[in-house]
Amino acid sequence: MTPAKVYPDSDLPVVTLDPPLSRCMKNRTSTLLPPMDHLSASRLNLLCSDSLDRAAELRGSNAELARRASSEGARFLAVHDLALLVQRDRHGVTVVQLPRVTLEARFGSDTQQVYLGRQDGHDFFVALLESGTVAPGEEFSDLRTLAGMLDEAQAALLGYARAMAVWHRSHRYCSHCGSTTVSRHGGHVRECLNRECGHLHYPRTDPAIIVLVEKGERALFGRKSEWPQHRYSTIAGFVEPGESAEQAVVREVAEETGVEVIRANYHSSQPWPFPGSLMLGYSAVAGNDRICRNDNELEDALWLDRQQVSEWLAVGRFKPPPVISISFRLIEDWFDRESDIPLRAVCQQTG
Repeated sequence: MTPAKVYPDSDLPVVTLDPPLSRCMKNRTSTLLPPMDHLSASRLNLLCSDSLDRAAELRGSNAELARRASSEGARFLAVHDLALLVQRDRHGVTVVQLPRVTLEARFGSDTQQVYLGRQDGHDFFVALLESGTVAPGEEFSDLRTLAGMLDEAQAALLGYARAMAVWHRSHRYCSHCGSTTVSRHGGHVRECLNRECGHLHYPRTDPAIIVLVEKGERALFGRKSEWPQHRYSTIAGFVEPGESAEQAVVREVAEETGVEVIRANYHSSQPWPFPGSLMLGYSAVAGNDRICRNDNELEDALWLDRQQVSEWLAVGRFKPPPVISISFRLIEDWFDRESDIPLRAVCQQTG
């Protein structure tokens, strides 16, 4: 029995590709250029901006964190029930960044806070709110609907904030003894209050593979029954204890489709804070093309070449995963490698 699979596309509505498409096109490099290094490749994935200095050396100093939180340069991102506070107007979406005095005036002085780091001359914290009262024009919104509307730095910062909020919500009690835990080290440790236990809990990330499998001119796609109609994506699943990421690629593809992977190459990675995964992207080559859905994880699995993808997109029979996901990126890099028209352009043409 394998654990439940993680799919970046699950529980998402079908989204339009513009404006998110135009946002995600920024700084993209043509796939016709020589292969880039893995660091550069990962930087092209949304939620992966490295513009934030996490300043981990400050987390152990309560006095320094308190000083920075009270400074004029401090900015607080508000999170309630894993949704993030934003402001919408006719110009688009803006992330609400609250100074300390405004945060306390609106939400009180006892909000739990997590230090995120420094960016653009500001110290950023996330405030975990118990109530979600908003001002006119504001709303708490899910990051999956926001990410494509934000620039890379903002999307990555909010992804980090959401991941920490998820971890704090799920670790209020010690998994060793069941006692209450409290936040320490700027919100990056939770300590068990039971003196006989005192276990320290650290933020966790669950590794998962996601892979574009190809054989000849065709790529392997799958869909789950709960996805939007005609949504297809790449194969994905959690890495199990005692196996490498590459072994997980082979196992997951075989379990879900019956296809044997004979070669796998690392592509890039993407943090996916829904709730807390690190997606390890791969491209792979299949040794056979006979599909047998062994574990019934997928409702459908099929092989498509680039022309079929274009034709199915045109008639609404194929809907790719959201452009914010690494799954779209894997499909895009495969498609663009042998196509005169980039996948994003095809998506725009077909609406």
